[in-house]
Amino acid sequence: MLANLVRIVLVPSAVFLSVLFGGSFGSGREVVEFMSDNGPAGGFISIAIIAAVYSTCLFLSFELSRLFKAYEYRGFYKLLLGRGWVIYELFITLAVIVALAICASSSGEVLNSHFGLPTLAGGFLLLLLVAALNYGGRDIVERSMVASVLALAAMLIVLLVIVLATRSDAIASAFDIESSLSDAVRDGFRYSITNVGFIPLLLYCGTQLKSRRETLIAGVCAGFAAIMPAVVFHLTFLADYPNVIAQTLPTYVMIEALTPALFLDAYVLVLFVLIVQTGVGMLQGAIERIDSWRKESTGAGLGKLGHAGFASAAVLASAALSSIGLVNLIAQGYNYLSIIFAVIFVLPLLLVGIPRIVRQSRANSN
Repeated sequence: MLANLVRIVLVPSAVFLSVLFGGSFGSGREVVEFMSDNGPAGGFISIAIIAAVYSTCLFLSFELSRLFKAYEYRGFYKLLLGRGWVIYELFITLAVIVALAICASSSGEVLNSHFGLPTLAGGFLLLLLVAALNYGGRDIVERSMVASVLALAAMLIVLLVIVLATRSDAIASAFDIESSLSDAVRDGFRYSITNVGFIPLLLYCGTQLKSRRETLIAGVCAGFAAIMPAVVFHLTFLADYPNVIAQTLPTYVMIEALTPALFLDAYVLVLFVLIVQTGVGMLQGAIERIDSWRKESTGAGLGKLGHAGFASAAVLASAALSSIGLVNLIAQGYNYLSIIFAVIFVLPLLLVGIPRIVRQSRANSN
């Protein structure tokens, strides 16, 4: 029973949330801009749409990869776009560069701003952890993500209890403020579609799923797990709404105001670990792709040292790009990723992926 829980629920949920958290929830600005800014009720509408899009795309992706044994993004994308799979590789490379650069810069800032450690020390620690975890391989990556997410879940539960116990009246009165339904729907789709574009990088977490029932459970659980931080943070923000909208680091500000100093210290450490996991999870997907290509051409993958070397080189390159400002230039186009991923991932998944799932399922049953 426990083994099934880990295999079907915990591993897919932990991998997806770990990859999203560092870039999506770390500062809280994303929750403000795409959820809370639409009003107290509007924020929950956005969150509901995000959960639905996540769960649907995860289920379809897991099921398609299970039926065709395509657990790295090149093989998966050949099912959707044929030779056009290179289009995805182009845009996901751009997205990963931006995400890694954000991790490289924010990891140092997190430890520097709160603990006074040199910024370079945070970046160096990021490099060491990413290299070590990718050296350990997929099993170590997945186990570390499960541990990180369980620690995060415990902290979110404590934060929720504190907020509801001390600021329930302020939260209730916040719902008197009008919400924007149309903006909530728009932002929910825009935010979720940008993030689901990373799913093909994470298919390695579904290799142990054995049936459609399991892929459905895994997809729904991972989709809802990925929005639980947004639920807790949105409720927390309502304790000082709408003033919190103007904060640059709303999560940090609210936790500092509502919880003991020790809790904030623990949160910063968990945040740093999850920033690391964002880079680790994305790079593991790239490593799966490279190993598949190497096995086809030479008969063997990169090996552990190759994995660690590739991960280290990617982090160093992204850190260098962030230092010269190139990432800022690239990041200006990051908002367009929702449109790009809608065209090259969501639409093919629905229009090509679903028919392929149906046909393959019928063929398997005959």
